[in-house]
Amino acid sequence: MKNQYLYFSNRQIVGIVFLLFCVMVLLSLPYFFSKVPAPITVQELPAAESYLNIQTDVSELPDDGPVTKQLHLFAFNPNTIDSIGLMQIGLRPKIIQTLLHYRQKGGRFFKPEDIRKLWGLTTEEANALIPYIHISDVYHAKNANQLDKNLSLIPVELNDADAAAFRNIPGITPLLAYQIVHYRDKLEGFVQPEQLLQVPGISDSLFTAIKPYVFITPQQMPKLNLNTASPFALLHHPFIPEKVAKAILILRQQKGHFQSVNDLQAIPFLSAEQMQQIKQFCSTQ
Repeated sequence: MKNQYLYFSNRQIVGIVFLLFCVMVLLSLPYFFSKVPAPITVQELPAAESYLNIQTDVSELPDDGPVTKQLHLFAFNPNTIDSIGLMQIGLRPKIIQTLLHYRQKGGRFFKPEDIRKLWGLTTEEANALIPYIHISDVYHAKNANQLDKNLSLIPVELNDADAAAFRNIPGITPLLAYQIVHYRDKLEGFVQPEQLLQVPGISDSLFTAIKPYVFITPQQMPKLNLNTASPFALLHHPFIPEKVAKAILILRQQKGHFQSVNDLQAIPFLSAEQMQQIKQFCSTQ
């Protein structure tokens, strides 16, 4: 009886063998259809030193981006203009630093086209600047004796001279002469030579050089009409403080025309000294 439980028929044996074969096939399938991994390629990176090569020289620093703001152009001398003047033009800080560093190292500009050698200055910027660059004969003077010879020229009266007369002054280009006349018209007349420093393109050094050639005759000095003067003329008058000029404009708008300069006494913070100066240089007619 015991041997009957261990007995398998031929059909059962074939079924068992077939079942075992199917199990083995299923277990072996992953080995036949597995993906072959792609070969890994290792690329050599550049030496670390090439990434750590930090340049400290100002002239080697990367440019500080494209030009995004419009330049405010006026006549200037790249050999004498200061950082404030360069910022007024609208040059990028990196260009200003490069120009000043170039001059500190003894570099000089001998013709307007020399501005192109500034590292980082774009072609568009250079083309815009060159027409406004003037390198005066005064700057090229080799010694004081050469400047003394120029002193024999006849000085010009600031409120009477035209652009042609200003062009005779060493260091004054035709463009700068026009700007002096234009600025004088906006001021409604000069009252002191130092007002030339407000003309775009006239630096401290250029003013020192041309000062011997200009003067103001008291009889030629116009008095500013408080009733008709423009806000620009009032705000840029050397003897009218800005705060007082603004008060005059407000008072004129509220009260109308002034009958006399004494009407300004309505301004509470106007000092007696300021009042005296305004009487000397201003009128109501």
